[in-house]
Amino acid sequence: MESDGDALRSALHKRADVFRALADAPASKPELVDRLSSSRSTVDRAIADLEDVDCVESRNGTYSLTPAGRFALAERDRYAAATRTVERAAPLLNELPRDASLPSAFLAGATVTVAGPHAPSEAATASSELLERATAMRGLAPTVLKSDVFILNRALDREGLDVEVIAEPEVVEALSALSDTPVASLVSRDSFSLYRSAGPIPYALWVIEGPEGDHAGITFRQTGDATGMVVNDSPDAVEWADAELASRREAATPVDRPV
Repeated sequence: MESDGDALRSALHKRADVFRALADAPASKPELVDRLSSSRSTVDRAIADLEDVDCVESRNGTYSLTPAGRFALAERDRYAAATRTVERAAPLLNELPRDASLPSAFLAGATVTVAGPHAPSEAATASSELLERATAMRGLAPTVLKSDVFILNRALDREGLDVEVIAEPEVVEALSALSDTPVASLVSRDSFSLYRSAGPIPYALWVIEGPEGDHAGITFRQTGDATGMVVNDSPDAVEWADAELASRREAATPVDRPV
């Protein structure tokens, strides 16, 4: 009968300390006893469990992780990092459409900011600071606020920044109604590109490129203010966000600049 992974998951959970110790450096059983302040019998059982799932190998009495063991430990760490993010961001994630999904690559190790009731704009600080030093920004816009127009228009006063926004059709139409904002100046800029999405947009996903590296993020809003943000600068997270944005841009329609 083909394994369903239960044995490996059990070993990863029960023998995590030995897994971690061998990931740091190969060791003999006596060295593991000293390193972990554990009994010899406990180390014996742990090694046996790890050998049973092909995660440990022995050479002349010294034990080390196999390539499978290293892959397994990396996946365990990714899972742990993703679930920590889910726990912190649960109030934000629960506001997403029910059919929306996010990959573990975006969630693992992300920074979560949830605005307090007395400072609802606090969560926008991280992206604003990144935008101040950015060379490029591209993102999805399921909604639009007057403040968005002012922020982007002001940021584009600085040379060397290009902004690309893929907005829902209703958002594109709403821009023309924001008469008390610099929307005309924004959409006429050569450094600003606006696209009309082919369908609904589930979240305000963005990527900001800058001298300190690239960052991917999602801004969560409720009743007009930024109420939370999840930001991740890992290559895997940025790669996923870039692919998602590229796919939606390919299906979108460019919005002509005013003549």
